[in-house]
Amino acid sequence: MALAGLALFVALVGPDASVLRAACMGAIGLAAVAAGQSGQALSLLCTAVIVLLLFDPGLAGDFGFLLSVLATLGIIVAGRPVMTWFPPAVPRAVAAGVAVPFSAQLFCGPVIVLLQPSFSTYALAANLAAAALVAPVTLLGTAAVPLLAVSPALASVPMALAGIFAAGVGAVARIFAGLPGAALVWPEGGVGASTMVLLSVLTLGAAWLLCHPVRAWRLMLAMHGRTVRLLALVVDGREWAPRGLAVRRRRGTLRVCKPTLRRNHQWLLPKTHAPRPRPRTPPPGGT
Repeated sequence: MALAGLALFVALVGPDASVLRAACMGAIGLAAVAAGQSGQALSLLCTAVIVLLLFDPGLAGDFGFLLSVLATLGIIVAGRPVMTWFPPAVPRAVAAGVAVPFSAQLFCGPVIVLLQPSFSTYALAANLAAAALVAPVTLLGTAAVPLLAVSPALASVPMALAGIFAAGVGAVARIFAGLPGAALVWPEGGVGASTMVLLSVLTLGAAWLLCHPVRAWRLMLAMHGRTVRLLALVVDGREWAPRGLAVRRRRGTLRVCKPTLRRNHQWLLPKTHAPRPRPRTPPPGGT
């Protein structure tokens, strides 16, 4: 029954690339549950992508398919870790509401730049504002479909409610798109995609630092201590040699001998201006 409902939903909304990806993941997940095995989300995503590309290799160049796969990959890979970054005082629903669109946007950013060379400044805020309106549109719209066959008048009620929520989604998009600096110009091609990847990595690191100020401070202090010790070694003029090399001091030269090769490499040491100690000579008649 679940598979039949999934097939009807695909037929209702249309077999687009993103819909096919979601339907294939759902079908594989249902098969795993029916077989008594709880499949991992990443494994389901990889299996769904492989199956769809085997049937239609042209999906590899479809932006809708790529964005759908990358958004799902971002939610699976980075969504849960980002949720754990929030303090315990933050409700889990709020943490998930921020982590899911944040992770999806980071992974989809490089492909969006290839599709449209611009950076959406308020994309995360717009997704957060419209997140609560998306579920009623889907649920009410789906519930109105079987009611059309029974009573069109009765089906008009959920359809009207779904239309109200859909209008709210459109209003949120128009409001954020009209704000100053909503779309910033971004480089095109491979340069734009690579710089967007770098920006995504830096953004993820900045978010971690913001959510972990104490650990970031300790990490900074540890790095500072290591840097100070390294500078002390350089300033004091201490010798450094790789592992496996024996270092011996002698006057005027530094002899480094590697036991495996049995070779001696000599480098001159800087001469000091201090007077050298006089060599001791035995007294006359002494031994």
